[in-house]
Amino acid sequence: MDVLSVLSCLAVVYLHCSTVVFLNEGDLLWSLSVVVQAVFSFAVPVFFMMSGANLIGYREKYDTKSFLKKRLKRVIIPLLGFSLLYYVLSCCAPDVFGLPMREPSISGFVTELLTNRICDVYWFLYSIAALYLMTPLISRAANDRGLLEYLLVLSFVSTAVVPLVNRFAPTDSLLSLLAIPYLTGPIFFYLLGYYIQRYVEVNCKVRSVLACSLFASLVAMIGMTFKTNYWHTAASGQFAEFDNFYLSIQNLLCVVYSCSIFGLMKGVEPKLQKNKFFHGGIFRLLTSVTLYVYLIHMLFINLFDVYVPHSITWDLGVRPPLVFLSSVAFGLVLSVIKTAIEKIYAGVSGIVN
Repeated sequence: MDVLSVLSCLAVVYLHCSTVVFLNEGDLLWSLSVVVQAVFSFAVPVFFMMSGANLIGYREKYDTKSFLKKRLKRVIIPLLGFSLLYYVLSCCAPDVFGLPMREPSISGFVTELLTNRICDVYWFLYSIAALYLMTPLISRAANDRGLLEYLLVLSFVSTAVVPLVNRFAPTDSLLSLLAIPYLTGPIFFYLLGYYIQRYVEVNCKVRSVLACSLFASLVAMIGMTFKTNYWHTAASGQFAEFDNFYLSIQNLLCVVYSCSIFGLMKGVEPKLQKNKFFHGGIFRLLTSVTLYVYLIHMLFINLFDVYVPHSITWDLGVRPPLVFLSSVAFGLVLSVIKTAIEKIYAGVSGIVN
């Protein structure tokens, strides 16, 4: 799934480089940004699906204690480290990096960390940490297809069906009480990824269905988002806040779109594994720093926004690949430093012992 991991990482960058869509201006940049938001809306759902596909069956590899220790360490340490980096830069040089101004405070840092107010795109890390804590329970269904399907149905209804019905119901909370809290949201994609990876055979017929579903859901997302917002943009003279319902990861269209991409990539994975490029050094370097790209890319986006004005060419053409490559370079440098520190620590430990 390395290819899908890199694609999803790049997609996250494109999503956060096209947030001008939320200004609801109604101009050409806004229109193109709507398309970009729809095309790359699979990013986060697919991340959750990959995690579920790789981790729900963890009991076949190691015990629960080892699983939790390994996975939580990979989330909590980067979250703390990069949150501290953002916080320090906000205190020391907010104008330089395009960050909100903060006063240094330990209690302030802890409060903002616990409420995800330091870098709001880190919500994904909080969600994935919660899923890791739930995985020992979820894994009990790993070898029970019937139970897994039951959980998926409940989660699908809670995540995608209830919001859709509420959207068009006389009251927007008509079925809200029927949504199961701990089976709503990211956990649906987590379960779905494992189910597709283990139980769905992506043959030629399935690929055709998935391709049609992908195209139809993407067109519908774009069309419905335009329909919902176009008459309420700044350009229309009747401004209203941007309505991202059809681009939300909990919208049925996004669920179908993300599922189609995940399934199609599973189908072509055997062919990709035979390609020498995906076993080469460059691609391996990319896959090794995807987490760092996710953690640092917003800093580069904010930094560039201070010095470069918005335009179609910049926002959707130059900025996304530049942010991605800058984040990759940062990740590679950090990886080298981390490796050097680990070697020094190992050497010192060897001498002491």
